[in-house]
Amino acid sequence: MQLRKNAVCARIARVIIELNLGLRDRKRIETRLRLEDAAVTLVLRDGLEHTTVDAISELADVSPRTFFNYFESKDAAILGLRQVEIAATELERHCDRVAEHGLIDSVIHLLLTVIGPPSTRPTMKDDRLEILRRHPQLLTTQLAQFTQLTTEVTGAVAAVVARDARFASGSPAELAASAELVLALCGGAVRVAVKEWAETDADGAAERLESRAISLAREVTERLS
Repeated sequence: MQLRKNAVCARIARVIIELNLGLRDRKRIETRLRLEDAAVTLVLRDGLEHTTVDAISELADVSPRTFFNYFESKDAAILGLRQVEIAATELERHCDRVAEHGLIDSVIHLLLTVIGPPSTRPTMKDDRLEILRRHPQLLTTQLAQFTQLTTEVTGAVAAVVARDARFASGSPAELAASAELVLALCGGAVRVAVKEWAETDADGAAERLESRAISLAREVTERLS
């Protein structure tokens, strides 16, 4: 148990160093990550009904009152529902992907990265997908979050779209409109891919989910062209 705790703390430290934030913000990030890790651990071990705010708080070594400073419910902690945080350097990396991977691939990769918060464990994305499979009622909460996220990430998607030569020469208004349309397509593909994954017994890692979403979006654009 202690070795696992040390590994978690080491991963948290790496994330905090990269963010280059003040002490107060670093502590808040560390606490939020501990809460998310505790919530996912408990659901996988004990099930959704037996996972409580008190149990999550105890495992994360914070008070239930502190828990509600970060999440409005246990479901929010389990799924990592939070405000969008896209650093300028991170956005630039997504923009740089366009030349090699194409626009659709890059936007879907951006969306799945935003959905998945900085994790305290390498398997966080896959663990959350497994939770959605076991407890599909959480999909409603997850998809509602995704709708909110798609609104908040429009600006980031516009920056990615602007790297595509087919859109780069457009006016700001045209670029914004194109970004919303691309976001609608890619966001819809991600939602369908997540629902398919949760409703089947197929083996699926996070990378496979991304590939499926990309395939769905490409199929639609090819049929429309």
